[in-house]
Amino acid sequence: MKARLWKLHPMSHAIQSRGFTLIEVLVSLVILAIGLLGLAVMQVAAMQNTQGSSLRAQAVLMAYDIVDRMRANIVGANNGDYDIGVDDAAPAAPVCLGVAADCDTAQLGQFDLAQWRTSLNAYLPSGTGSIETVDIGDTTLVTINVRWLDPYSAEAGAELLTISAELPQ
Repeated sequence: MKARLWKLHPMSHAIQSRGFTLIEVLVSLVILAIGLLGLAVMQVAAMQNTQGSSLRAQAVLMAYDIVDRMRANIVGANNGDYDIGVDDAAPAAPVCLGVAADCDTAQLGQFDLAQWRTSLNAYLPSGTGSIETVDIGDTTLVTINVRWLDPYSAEAGAELLTISAELPQ
């Protein structure tokens, strides 16, 4: 017997799928678009958190700056020369720079407060701060509050940083 070769007409078989259909491509594009949108939202949130943490880090540095200034002028700190309320205006400061400056401890405290408040306002949005000193025997307890508006937070509200330190008398 002879083997018969069948020659089939191309349309006689069931349609075989080769490649992608238009619907499959569209579904894939929709899934890809949703994924990219999610990545974009995460990127925006990451940028906001980075900006907010940068402001918090700046606030911490400025709070420790005034603590270091108080340690350098320990007599003025123990006398309450650095006490200032959050809504109080910064004192008019004498210039206490250089060796020729003849400032007492109270004037140095006013100079430090004026520079501190200027820095807070310059580097933090609506930045301000308060300092309270309390004599607790052998040491002076210093409480420093730094307040600013954080436009990058979810609530875009006021942020508050509180740092406490003890200074020797």
